[in-house]
Amino acid sequence: MSGSFIFYFHLLGFGLITTAVVAGWFLNLRFTAAQDPDIRISVGSMMRTIAILSPLAAFLLLATGIGNILNLYYETPVGWLVIKIVLFGVMLVNGTVFGPLMSRKRMHIVRNLAENTGTEEDEKNLKYLNKQMNWFFTVQSVLLLGIVFFSAFGTSKHPGYF
Repeated sequence: MSGSFIFYFHLLGFGLITTAVVAGWFLNLRFTAAQDPDIRISVGSMMRTIAILSPLAAFLLLATGIGNILNLYYETPVGWLVIKIVLFGVMLVNGTVFGPLMSRKRMHIVRNLAENTGTEEDEKNLKYLNKQMNWFFTVQSVLLLGIVFFSAFGTSKHPGYF
């Protein structure tokens, strides 16, 4: 039996990132459907709590992914691993730059609406940002599914299998 504990931590990181994407998407749907600003604020705070998992999961996936590559390939990594890393990099940049930026703008608008200081323009911006967040989670899910696809159907099997 030859296996790697790095692989198990890699699976743990994948579970955390999957939880962040799926839970974020469902909470976003709830946020979008809610009409009461207090409910939106509550759901927004839950989304922020879930989003705290993302940097931890990203670091864990990146570190263990490199460890898995070193366990399997001591030379240049094969193409499917590079594609997975590129997809993960795009997912990471999308999740650390665009997601929090839109989320902060959206929560600022919701707080203004809850305090009755919002304008008609804020309502339009909120609808626009809700659509953008839906697209954000769609892109994140497609990237995650792409990573899963290349993991399952790559040219060689994962180094952590026993």
